[in-house]
Amino acid sequence: MKTDLNHRLARPVVLTLLISLATLSGMKADTPLEKNMERMKKACQELSLGLEKPQENSQATYLTLAGIIKTSAIEARDLVPKSAAALPPDQKAAMIKSYKESMGVFVGSVDGLIQNIKDSKWEEARKDIVGLKNEMKDGHREFRKDK
Repeated sequence: MKTDLNHRLARPVVLTLLISLATLSGMKADTPLEKNMERMKKACQELSLGLEKPQENSQATYLTLAGIIKTSAIEARDLVPKSAAALPPDQKAAMIKSYKESMGVFVGSVDGLIQNIKDSKWEEARKDIVGLKNEMKDGHREFRKDK
């Protein structure tokens, strides 16, 4: 019984440590946009892991991870992908507009995730994470220079 309690208490500590590592790991990227994307990716991975077997006492940690995803997405929305530099001016403007709209939709999806975590709707939150990961993959295919 005491071991089970120790495991439940250790999980939020481990997740908090992983949040810190997720935040620091973005430092290897070249551009501010890449740093934000890396931070988002790591937070998504950690949140996905935590939501596999969610614990009510870890809800604050899950919300912190979702907050990292949202903050990074908002910051990324205001940046320009590297791939825009190689485009003619008219295509560049259209691409940037499309990118910003796509990131706006992504931020809205994160808001849904946050609400499901607040409401302890774990199955829905797991579906949200899968959706976010798919949105990220689709966005990378569309907007990354190294596609």
